[in-house]
Amino acid sequence: MNISKKYIIIFGTLVLLLVIITGGITYYKEKAEQAKIPDGKQDVLSFSQTHPSNSKEYFDFIEFCESTAFPGIEELEDKEKEGIGCLILDKSIIDKFMENSSITYTISNPFIPISLPLESFVSFKTGQYLGISVNLKDVIKKYSPSLLEEDKLYFCSISEPSWADPLFLQMEPKQDLIFDEGDVSCRGIKMDKTPSINLSGVIPQAESLRIQKYLVNEQTVSDVMNKQSFSEIKDLLEDYPVIWQMEKPIIP
Repeated sequence: MNISKKYIIIFGTLVLLLVIITGGITYYKEKAEQAKIPDGKQDVLSFSQTHPSNSKEYFDFIEFCESTAFPGIEELEDKEKEGIGCLILDKSIIDKFMENSSITYTISNPFIPISLPLESFVSFKTGQYLGISVNLKDVIKKYSPSLLEEDKLYFCSISEPSWADPLFLQMEPKQDLIFDEGDVSCRGIKMDKTPSINLSGVIPQAESLRIQKYLVNEQTVSDVMNKQSFSEIKDLLEDYPVIWQMEKPIIP
């Protein structure tokens, strides 16, 4: 690696950290204001480590991330966004940036989740546990508003390389297909009040993470999940529209 590339990576990492911390501070300040807590004290979701360790923590984290993908936080409402990225950080990191803030937290564990627009991430970091939530109504509205009237829509997701969440795989072993090239998942999503795309996992060691979400039909979900190779699945999904996609570089 040449010197200039090394400094670019270091600078990008520092910028990412600053954005993440700023996003976390903004989120918790906004939540306190919305709750109209006079003394600024509030209970917040917390974890014992930087990733969920059981099913309850997993669903708590996904619910936290999903809630931010929908209106409620002014800084995020007015911005065209590709989704929400969520991390679990040591509370002490955020505390250093909130020394003059009147907001205090009641937590039982030392790590708390934060969320911010996915486009704010310059890159992802290998080994980082990440959650992604996308407001599906926003996605469908841009593609074909008439589909919002459907009771249920079907989607297939391809991630290259694989970053499937081991905890989720333990709970739902038949929901994902894991290949050397990547992972595939297909499911139907009810178009209720808050339909969303939710993804999570540990960022792998690779040059980049690419995710594509296809709008398919119910039969295709079954066809894809019965395929035996990654290339067969990609060939099959070529005939369907990509309604959401994302690609970010990965740093060591």
